[in-house]
Parts: sequence; structure tokens; C-alpha cells
Amino acid sequence: MGIITDIPGLRIRQLSPADAQELSYIELQIFPTPWSENSLRSCLELSNVDGEAALVDDSIIGYFFAQYAADEAHILNVGIIKDYRRMGIATFLLERFIKRAKAYGAETCYLEVRSGNRSAQQMYFNQGFMPVSVRKQYYPNGEDAIILMKQL
Repeated sequence: MGIITDIPGLRIRQLSPADAQELSYIELQIFPTPWSENSLRSCLELSNVDGEAALVDDSIIGYFFAQYAADEAHILNVGIIKDYRRMGIATFLLERFIKRAKAYGAETCYLEVRSGNRSAQQMYFNQGFMPVSVRKQYYPNGEDAIILMKQL
């Protein structure tokens, strides 16, 4: 992933509940229905949640977290701040997660993506995810969610 090395000072580390405040601020900037700080903290406190942050100068510029259940992984959220989009960070975090999910023993991975979020859909399709169903009016604004799955 050569493009990642083009970002000076980029480093990756595990997310923790202590990141909830910073993540909630980012969520407000990038999502129409952001997770609350309390929801983020509660999620990151769970032992079966796996997540990483991409940082530049000790500030989170992107993040990824997912949950394991039995032989499945469910991607919960991926967020990259505007100034760092289309640099390969989300793909890099996703690829790292897929390796960890396989090592964990997950056989399939699922996620919901907004029907209007074509760039995210393309990233997932490029990684081998396939649409399996649609959840009508899944999001608070009435937008549908496309359920994607990948065999690991």
C-alpha cells in the first residue's frame, strides 16, 4: 500500500474507550447520523470489538472498528476525515482488519453501507465484498442500507 507511506507521520494504533471523545467529534463532522460519545465508549469497552486508529501528529484522522461474534465479523464503522480521504487509509485499515478477523477465526464478514455512499461501496467491492440484501429505510433519514458480505 504505497500511497500510505506518502502521508508524513502516519501511524496506526489500537482504539480504546479513551478515544471516544475524539471519535465523536470526527463523527459529527463526517456522518449525517453520528455515533454519540457514550455509544462509542460503550462499544469500545466490549471485549469482542476490534478497532484501529490512523493518526498524524497524534490526532486521529481515520478509524475502523468491528465486532466479532462466533465465526462472524461485523464491521461497525469506518471514518476518515475529509482532508485525508481518497488516500487509501480506509482500504489499508480494512485490509489489516481482514487479516486479524481471519486469525480470530471469523469465516464471514458483514457490514451495512448507505445506498448513496458509492465510494465506500466501491472500496468494499474492490476487497471482495458482495451485496446480499437491502434494509429498507435503515437510516434515520430514510436511506436504505445495503448489506455486504465477504467470505474470509
